[in-house]
Formats: sequence, C-alpha cells, structure tokens
Amino acid sequence: MNETLEVDVVHMVTYRRVLPFLVTLGLVTNLVALVVLCRPSLRHTKVNGYLIVLTVCDLLVCIFYIPVITTITGCVHYSYMDALYFAHFGWTLVGVFQTTGIYTILWLSLDRFMAVWMYDLYPRIQQKPHVIRNRMIVTGICCVTIFVLYMIDATVVCVSKVDQDQECQHGYWISISGFQLRYSKQWHRVFRIIFSLCIRWIPSTLLLGFNVGLVVGVAKGRLSFPSASHPNAERNLVTITICITFSYIFFSFPILVYITAFASKLEDRCSGLHSKEILRAVGNCFQLLEHIVHVFFMAGLNLAFRKELKVFLRLDQSTVEKEDYVGEEVSRRGKGYQLTPKLERSTNGTAGNLRLDHSVTPNPSTRNTMLELDP
Repeated sequence: MNETLEVDVVHMVTYRRVLPFLVTLGLVTNLVALVVLCRPSLRHTKVNGYLIVLTVCDLLVCIFYIPVITTITGCVHYSYMDALYFAHFGWTLVGVFQTTGIYTILWLSLDRFMAVWMYDLYPRIQQKPHVIRNRMIVTGICCVTIFVLYMIDATVVCVSKVDQDQECQHGYWISISGFQLRYSKQWHRVFRIIFSLCIRWIPSTLLLGFNVGLVVGVAKGRLSFPSASHPNAERNLVTITICITFSYIFFSFPILVYITAFASKLEDRCSGLHSKEILRAVGNCFQLLEHIVHVFFMAGLNLAFRKELKVFLRLDQSTVEKEDYVGEEVSRRGKGYQLTPKLERSTNGTAGNLRLDHSVTPNPSTRNTMLELDP
C-alpha cells in the first residue's frame, strides 16, 4: 500500500474541517440560486443572464475544490491517477472558473457604469444581438487559454525508499503542477507576470474603477426614478454589483498577497507548519467564501429573487407578479428618468386579468434613452 506524507495541524483543520463545510454550503446555496434564477419569471432579463453565469462559476468552483480537499492541496495522494489529476487539473480548473467569474462581475460592473454615466451609448450596445452570450463565449475561451500551459506542463513523481518501485508501493506520490515547474527560465517569469496581470490585477483595477464610479453616481443622485412603480430598481441592482465587487476584493486579498509575495517551493510545506502555508490556508478559505456570499446579496437586495426563493422553499405560496422583474423602459430627463407604467386588459376578455406595460412618456424636447433595469 502507498505511504502518505505527514500533514501538520493547520492543513488538517483547514482541509478536513473548514473547507469541507464551506464547499457543502457553497454547493447547496449556489444550486438553489441557480434553480431560482432559471425559473421562467427571472430567466428572461439580460442582467440575470450575468447572474446565472456567475452562479454557475461559483458552483463549479465549489465542485472543483473537492479534489483540493481530498488531497489536502496536493499533500496526500492515494494513487497515481489521483496525483496525475491534481497535477494537471487540481488548481487549474478552479482557476479557470474563478477567473471567468471575475470577468463576469467585470462585465456586469461595466454595464451598470455605462447605464449611469454613458446613458447615450449604453442602449446602442445593449441592442446588439446576443451581447451577453458573445461576451461570455470570448471570456470563457480566453480564461481556458491562459491556463492551458499550466494544465499541460505538469508531472507526477514517486518518492520511494526502494529503487525501481514502479508502483510506488514503498513510498508516496508527489504531484508537481505547472505552477511549480515554471520558475527557472526568463520567459517563465514573463509569462507568470502576464498571467498574474490577466487573472488578478487588471480585472481588480477595472472593477475598482467602475464601482467607485457607481458609488459617485449614487452619491450625486444620478439614480432617480420619479413616478416609477419600483423607484429603487436600478439602485438595488447597482448596490448588488458594488457588494459583489467589494466582496471579491476583500475575500481575494489574502490569497493575492500570498501569490504575489510568498508563493515559493517548500520541501516540507505539508508538515513544516510554515507561516506562508498558514497564510495560504486562510487565503483559500476566504477565496472559497467569496463564491458563497453572492447568493446572500441577491437574496437580500433583489426583491424578485427573494420572492421566487420563498416560493421555491415553500415559504410563500403566492406567485411573483410580472412587474417585479420586467425590464423598465425609461427616458433620460436631466439627472432622472420618467417612467409611465400602464395597465392594459388582456385580449382574452377575462375580467380583472391585467397586463403591465411599462411605456415611456413621450417628450419631444429630449431623445428617449432605453435602459434595462432589474430590481
């Protein structure tokens, strides 16, 4: 039978206690959120398309964290195939979907920023067909491409007390990922800098810029909706975007510090109780927690999502009214918007069956600007 490395108490507590709880919580909450977001009443809005993609990424991150837990982040391998999988895909698949989620948040922030500050350009972009789908396809391809090198360039070795121990019966397997292999040559260092910029620093900087702009827009009162049936719809959506962004920055900070300043090869990293590994363990917990809190932001700030969630959990038997999630059509007037909700009877002649039609009040002096607003 294969031997295994000894593991210190920090690794045992983190990867055998804390992370399994967080993964279980993340799987349950994100699966429920995905089911709710895919309900017909919510699925049709463009903004919820971003939220669906983000939730799928969060769910997949939780799933691909399972091999990280079972191997104690590569410290314990029970077979050659176990070590081979972790070497090639253990952290790379987690990274692919984390990065896809980051850029999904970036697209969402860009749309909200343009809706607040570039209200003439925003509707022209949104009217193009399949905007979200095309963005997500390009984002997914780019995220996979940047991790491909680390997926391919990995290896597994056997540390054994016996020579020619092909099955490693008297030793243990060690997985060496592309992140560990590519340290020596100059182009390795250049690629690592580009890699770090693409998956962390560039999206983080843009996210911070867009969301500071959103905060300033809220402070300056650029989100004003007189006469709207749901006057806080866009404000709530902007608040969700800001909360998701700053939760990403906060929860990703420890692992970002580790990767930037302390990531290095340690011979006894699994048993040596190093301060770097403690920081890495904390960073991994925070990083996973960031993929759980998005659901709570949606439940707390999105009225339609909260109502559908209650229906799904059998806490509320009533159905959600259509006007809670339809896109609002608005015209720009100064700093605010003019909305005119209009009720029309359905064509089937049924008494009391009304259809909500949000139409824009004509204004000859100004050109109508269409903004999609989701509560």
